Amino acid sequence: MISKQGRNLSIAIVAGLVFGSAALEANIYGIPLVYLLVQYNRAVYAGWYWQLFTSLFVVIPYSLSQGPLGVADVLFNAFAVVVLDGILSHAFHEWEYYAVFVLSGLVGNVVSLLNGPGAVSFGASGGIFGLLAGAVALNFASERRIDYTLLAWFLLIFIFSSFALSYVDWLAHLGGAASGLAVGYLLGTRRGSEYL
Repeated sequence: MISKQGRNLSIAIVAGLVFGSAALEANIYGIPLVYLLVQYNRAVYAGWYWQLFTSLFVVIPYSLSQGPLGVADVLFNAFAVVVLDGILSHAFHEWEYYAVFVLSGLVGNVVSLLNGPGAVSFGASGGIFGLLAGAVALNFASERRIDYTLLAWFLLIFIFSSFALSYVDWLAHLGGAASGLAVGYLLGTRRGSEYL
């Protein structure tokens, strides 16, 4: 059975596809609304900082150059949350689950700015990698042991999705994972000290 936070995150990810589809049709001054909500680095450099957050939940469902990329991204991310939920919901308290996801997603999107001004990115994978890396670090910090199964899942998914697929924003994955490691370690250290 999936946890409440896993269900809510999966719903938010899928809702991003639905909203992105509707936002392609809606225009503001001739610009499709979806392009104001996904991360367009040139716009973020110009001060549209909200895109660092909204791009976690809004996707472009279809592009002429890459086909149904947004659909594939949403399906993969929602599937990952459901499959990994047992690990993630046991590692984090409810508020930590959401906080690590959002913080890691934001850091991943900031690191993604290194792709240059012309890059466009979207999706929840930076936050998901933050949760997964955070669970590895939290487990290590609180119990002083490495869960090799969890570490193997993290490495397998990170390497495959970041480098085997050419269209993926590996910088967002890296930034999300790095911030998740740091936050997970801090949370685990605090938990470990509670048991001393």
